[in-house]
Amino acid sequence: MLVRADGSVERLGIGGPVLGVLRDAEYEQASIAVGAGDRLVLFTDGLTEARDAADEEFGEERLLAAAVAHRACSAPALQARLTGAVAAFTGGDLQDDATLMVLAADQG
Repeated sequence: MLVRADGSVERLGIGGPVLGVLRDAEYEQASIAVGAGDRLVLFTDGLTEARDAADEEFGEERLLAAAVAHRACSAPALQARLTGAVAAFTGGDLQDDATLMVLAADQG
C-alpha cells in the first residue's frame, strides 16, 4: 500500500504471486507517482493474519490505520511502529513468517 503524505491511501493491486516462489509465474507491471512524504508499505500476510489470544486477526485495516497514523515517521521508525503494533496485538506470538518493508520518499 502507498500511504500519501496527506494520509490518503492507494492499495497497489497489480503484480502477481510472491516473487521467486513459482518458476513460471507471470507478473503484471504498473507505475505510480510517489511524492515527497509518501510511504510505501510492503508486507506479507504473516502480519495481517497474526492473531491475538481471542483468535482475532490483526488485519489490513489495523495495519493501514497504524501506517496512516505514523506516516510522518522515517522508514525505519514506521517499520518499528508497525511491527510493534502487531507484536502488542498478538502478545509477541506470530504464527507465520512475516515480512515488512517500508520505503520513504522524503523531501529533499
